[in-house]
Amino acid sequence: MITGIYENCIGTSDRAATLKYWAEMGYRVVAEGHLGAEQAAALYGHSSTLHALRLQNGSSDDHGLLRVLEWEKPRNAGLEFTHPLTIGSRWFAQMVSDVFMVRDAFADDVAAGNPWLYTEPARAIIMTGSQSAGFYDRFRGVREMFVIGPHTRQAFFQRYGYTRPGYGTIEPTSPMGVSEGTHSSLVTADHSTALFYAEVFDLKLINPHQGGAKPESRQTLMMQEGETEFMLTGFESPFMIAGLFQVYTPLYPTENKLDRSQPGSLGLSLFTYRTDEIAALHNRVNISPATAVTAIQPNEFGEPSFGFIAPDGMYWVVVGERQD
Repeated sequence: MITGIYENCIGTSDRAATLKYWAEMGYRVVAEGHLGAEQAAALYGHSSTLHALRLQNGSSDDHGLLRVLEWEKPRNAGLEFTHPLTIGSRWFAQMVSDVFMVRDAFADDVAAGNPWLYTEPARAIIMTGSQSAGFYDRFRGVREMFVIGPHTRQAFFQRYGYTRPGYGTIEPTSPMGVSEGTHSSLVTADHSTALFYAEVFDLKLINPHQGGAKPESRQTLMMQEGETEFMLTGFESPFMIAGLFQVYTPLYPTENKLDRSQPGSLGLSLFTYRTDEIAALHNRVNISPATAVTAIQPNEFGEPSFGFIAPDGMYWVVVGERQD
């Protein structure tokens, strides 16, 4: 079985600052490990000594974790402040208890001289939602916003008028009232390559459609004049509601920054999946159009893992169960 997105992985050159930031989001360190440069090259395709930390939000231990990757010699500065719908872009989303409090925290930090890009919370209808017809028939949906920092790319959403148990859990101890990662996204140049994730990973394909015309989508994704629409397809594990994975493809010319979101890059640079059938999945990936498929080998936490490049050019790592 394959989980939803297991970890959102973040390259850093300042471990203390990274841990301080994610502690405000409710994350704590639950594992630590190291790889030498040769071992890191064999798994991640980047030759550099690696110190890694796994971070968990509350009790969510099967999806939405973080892996902080501190490279002795980073590959590059990462995506930094590039547009959300740049080819190669990645981000992940988290549920919040008060989206305006989150917005104010980033606005205040910008006023204090720190670099952030953020959007104002936009009201959006989800598939089961509805516009308000007045005071007695209130809005059901979300308010969502997007935040880009030097080393992070996050979407935050607050629910109104509905619940989805198991899809986002906010622990009372979370300083900012933020859940684990609920879903992750990446941007590709060719939407047809997204079928790889259904055919090889056995993920369920969800609601493929063309989007972008709605004002709230354009606002949240920072779309500019002349940037019209995009294709969007979701994929989820057959075994869990959370950990959804989304693929966006802009239907207009945009920069290609694939080289800035690979292992070794700073910032959000990798997603992982976890499976209890790693040998079988490794065999499927080996005979698929994926390239640079590594051998199954111990990762920095002693777990069997392998890496590969998907047909869309994005690097992935699959994590198996540790055999002690």
